[in-house]
Amino acid sequence: MKEKFDREHHLQDRLNSFLKQGLGLPNKDYYSNLDVDGFLKLKSILSGINNIFTLKVSLAFAYWITRRLMLNQEIANGIISQITETKPNANGYDLEISEPVKFIAEVKCNVPINAGTVYGSAQKTGIDKDIQALINGKSKSSINTDGYLKFMVFLDKPEIRNATEHFVKNMTSEKERIIFVNENTSIESTENVYVIYVGI
Repeated sequence: MKEKFDREHHLQDRLNSFLKQGLGLPNKDYYSNLDVDGFLKLKSILSGINNIFTLKVSLAFAYWITRRLMLNQEIANGIISQITETKPNANGYDLEISEPVKFIAEVKCNVPINAGTVYGSAQKTGIDKDIQALINGKSKSSINTDGYLKFMVFLDKPEIRNATEHFVKNMTSEKERIIFVNENTSIESTENVYVIYVGI
């Protein structure tokens, strides 16, 4: 007879395993020791995970673009300061630099749903919205994007590469303006959106 799925046991095991293996905590049943207030506090802390990912990917992009465009240390420090001094979920682009090189960037920390290699519909909508904003501008930014290099930045994981390439391949508009960057790509056009992957 097939064993019945136990939802609570499954969730309990996942939480306890992560805390023990991921954080190296002692072997205890943390799930059973948390009350409603404990779960609410944990939920509040974990809700900031995407902001942590965005920060780390943004900083990795800052180091990447500093090397790629051969920017000096003073400019690099300015880019890093802009990232670290900007509040999470602030209006505008994730990164807006107007001198000496003009560029804007959107950072996406999407991971394909259900451990797959294709983005879900909400993820696709979000990526498409960011691409359109890079090309056409956005109402919450005063930047005219015409003279800016445009970057779409993703975390470098095989499943994210596959999902992003699948998404672009199936785009209905602006597909011809998307360029996947490699070491030989010339980054000069302000008409295109350059897709890059960075490790953290």
